[in-house]
Amino acid sequence: MTDNQVQSMVSQAIAAAQPSEQKCYHLCWWQEQVGCHHVHHTKDNHAVFYTAPGYVFIDGLTPFQWNLVTTRVADFLQKHRIRPARPHRAAEPDSPRRVTEFDSMRLRTLLATARTPGSKRNTFLDKLQRLLEAADIVTPRDVPGDVVTMNSRVCLRDDHTDQEMALSLVFPADAARDSDIEQFDVSILSPLGLSLLGRRVGELVEGGIRIHELGYQPEAAGDFHL
Repeated sequence: MTDNQVQSMVSQAIAAAQPSEQKCYHLCWWQEQVGCHHVHHTKDNHAVFYTAPGYVFIDGLTPFQWNLVTTRVADFLQKHRIRPARPHRAAEPDSPRRVTEFDSMRLRTLLATARTPGSKRNTFLDKLQRLLEAADIVTPRDVPGDVVTMNSRVCLRDDHTDQEMALSLVFPADAARDSDIEQFDVSILSPLGLSLLGRRVGELVEGGIRIHELGYQPEAAGDFHL
């Protein structure tokens, strides 16, 4: 298994867990797969690859942390002769992502106000800026009903396990501080959030998870103020 495949597996586990900032989580081997769980999810002895507060996973692992995790997971899989299912290969959209003028305006305001010298958040702000520069900006009334916009409720599906999870794509100030097992908010300034904006139903996003359906899109519902 290559490093990229291991990283894809770990990214998918983190995205599925959606860690809360102040709680502590670990990457571990649990129920025959790599998972990201609260440190107290079980009393059973099991392999743990990395432990950190939730904000570390939310902000994104550093190159050193990625190297550490990748090495530990790869060594564990090789030692136990485990060959997990081949991860999804994320496909690029056929056309540029579509972002509404209203969302673009608010996100550009975020870009102008949220930067702090030395902050890890700046990495996500840079990615958001590049996303907006490359996006197809459309009026709210012209955005297709299957495109993820800000405050959309999205149902994601893992095609390998048939597991589904629901989330809302929100601005950082609106992101939930506590996790909900069935549905939660994900900030645009996160790997999964950035991967979702402007994507369409059926496309693969961060961690190889597919956008299964949109439970709610503000523009389709006529809520142009959201």
